[in-house]
Amino acid sequence: METVARVGHRRKLPRGMKLLTALPVLMFLDVSPPASSAAWGGIGGPGTIVVGAQGGGSGGSGSSTGGSPGGSSPWECTYLDLVLNNEGGFPPGGPEPGAWYSVTCDNTVTGAQVTRTEWISSPPPTPAASPAQLAQSALADLHLPSPTISTNPDGSSVVNLATWLWVSPNLWHTFSVTASADGVSSTATATPVSVTWAMGDGSTVTCPGPGVAYGDAVTTDCSYTYRTSSLGHGSDNRFPVTATIAWAVRWKAVGAAGGGTLPTQSTSSSTSLTVEQIESVDSALPGGVQ
Repeated sequence: METVARVGHRRKLPRGMKLLTALPVLMFLDVSPPASSAAWGGIGGPGTIVVGAQGGGSGGSGSSTGGSPGGSSPWECTYLDLVLNNEGGFPPGGPEPGAWYSVTCDNTVTGAQVTRTEWISSPPPTPAASPAQLAQSALADLHLPSPTISTNPDGSSVVNLATWLWVSPNLWHTFSVTASADGVSSTATATPVSVTWAMGDGSTVTCPGPGVAYGDAVTTDCSYTYRTSSLGHGSDNRFPVTATIAWAVRWKAVGAAGGGTLPTQSTSSSTSLTVEQIESVDSALPGGVQ
């Protein structure tokens, strides 16, 4: 059967009058649209929900989108709160509390669509947040610390001399934040993975940990050796040094299924170093310059 739609037209109302029916009703001749939303009973909030079989079917409200005659209906409905219409009040004899909604229902089998304006005495509740949405909320509240930079030599290094690099080991541990709603919780946990040092002369060094403080050990796995001095570099003759911690983030839900990885986070701090060129002098050599 050919689908025919009749669409009404908007009219400009005189000043002071309010339009209570914001959208026209679409009448499709080859479908049986859901009954009034008051009979649906399964309203799930502004957003898409699936209603049970209405009219021709014998089934009640459900969550399937199948189109079997005796089972659930293929209708999916979306609710839009009509704020301006609500200012006009509820229909005569209408129950309170309530609100006006534009209800658009789509038939997933035939492609038909019906839109109408309805007063709903019990407005749909706000949809519950999913575990993944809660994880994103927890990530937004995950305030990770920036590194405290230390070097040796401190503030002034020397060409061809290894400069020890480290950040405060006190922050080298996991940080977690949990977001909860409707009995479901998602926890985002950040773990420090590495520190990348931008040394200011165009080179970078990536260390697998915070490094070792000079004097606490005789060797370190995090150092850098400058090959040129900082003389003439910038307005202060110093190399800018930036340390960036990379944080791997995972999340896990409790009360519902969910978990996995979240985008890698980073925190940074900066300092600067003077790097000097030192020449040794040996009086035993001709000219006295080594």
